[in-house]
Amino acid sequence: MRIGIKHPAFKVQRLSVETASLFGGPKLFLNDTMVKKQKGRYPVTADSGAEVLVQLKFNLVDPLPTLKIGQETIKLAESLKWYEYAWSGLPILLMFGGGALGGLVGGAATVTNGRIFRSERSSMSKYALAAAITVSAVVVYLVLAIGLRLAIGAHK
Repeated sequence: MRIGIKHPAFKVQRLSVETASLFGGPKLFLNDTMVKKQKGRYPVTADSGAEVLVQLKFNLVDPLPTLKIGQETIKLAESLKWYEYAWSGLPILLMFGGGALGGLVGGAATVTNGRIFRSERSSMSKYALAAAITVSAVVVYLVLAIGLRLAIGAHK
C-alpha cells in the first residue's frame, strides 16, 4: 500500500511511502520513482532544490513506518495499541519451544498478523484472522517438525 506524505517542503513534488512487505521493509518514492537508501537515509530534493534527508523507522510487526524529514518526525497513523502488538506477537512464542524452525514459522506469522492489524478490516475480523494465522502457524510448525524428524530418522 502506498501512502502520500503531506509536508511543506514537498508541495509540488509527490513524496510517498510504500508500506513494508512480508519480505522487505518500507520504500520511499519521490514523484513515483523509488529513492535509493544511502547510509540508512534517503536523500531527496525538496521543492526549494535543497537536499533533505529522510529516515524511515519501522519494526517488523508494524508495516507502517514513522518518517523523519530533516529534524521533524511524521507519524503516518496512530501506533498499534499494546494489546494489538501482543495479539500479533503470539506466534513468536513458537521460537521458545521450537527453536529455529519455530522462530521462522512464528516470525512469519507475527509479521503477517501485524499486516492484518494495519488493514481496513473490522476489529472483530482482525482478531479472528490473526487468531486463525496463529493456530495455522502452530499446525505448520508441527507438520514441518514431524516431517523433518521423519526425514532425518529415515537417513540413520
